Amino acid sequence: MPQLLFTIEEYIAEHRKKDSIWIVFNTRYNQIHALKQYPKEDESDAFRLYDKKFTDDNARQEFLEYMKANFSHIALIEVFDLVGTEWLQWPYLGSIAIDADIGSEVYNALCEKYGDAYEDPKAVNQVLWVMEYKDAKAIHEKRCQVIDDEFSED
Repeated sequence: MPQLLFTIEEYIAEHRKKDSIWIVFNTRYNQIHALKQYPKEDESDAFRLYDKKFTDDNARQEFLEYMKANFSHIALIEVFDLVGTEWLQWPYLGSIAIDADIGSEVYNALCEKYGDAYEDPKAVNQVLWVMEYKDAKAIHEKRCQVIDDEFSED
C-alpha cells in the first residue's frame, strides 16, 4: 500500500530544525555512501543501486525492538534516504529518523551500539547517519526548486 513519507532532509529542515540522526539498513546504500565502495556490476543503472532487496529486515526489526525496550519515548519516523536532487522518485529502503538530539543519552547509546555517526560504521547493514540542519535545509530547498522547475507550466 502506498505511503507518504518525508525525505530525510525534509524531515530535518521542516520538522526537527536541528542536526539529526537516522539509521539505514540497506547494505548497498551504506557501502556506497558510508564506505565509498561502488559495485562494478551496477554502474550502468544508478537506479538499481537503491534496491529494497539489499535492506537487512532482521537488523531493522532488532533496532525497532531495541528502541522499544530501551527508549520507547523516542519517536521513530520512516524516511526516504538522501539521494541526488535530480532524482524525483526512488524506493523506500527501510530507513528511520530518530527523534533524539546529538549528544543525548539515546544518541550515545546508539553510537555505542552501531558506531559513531561521524565515523566509519561497525557494520555495513546498520549505519547511523547524521545530517546538519543547515545542510538539510539547503538540500531540501534545492530539491523543491528542482521539483518546481520540472512541473511548472511555463
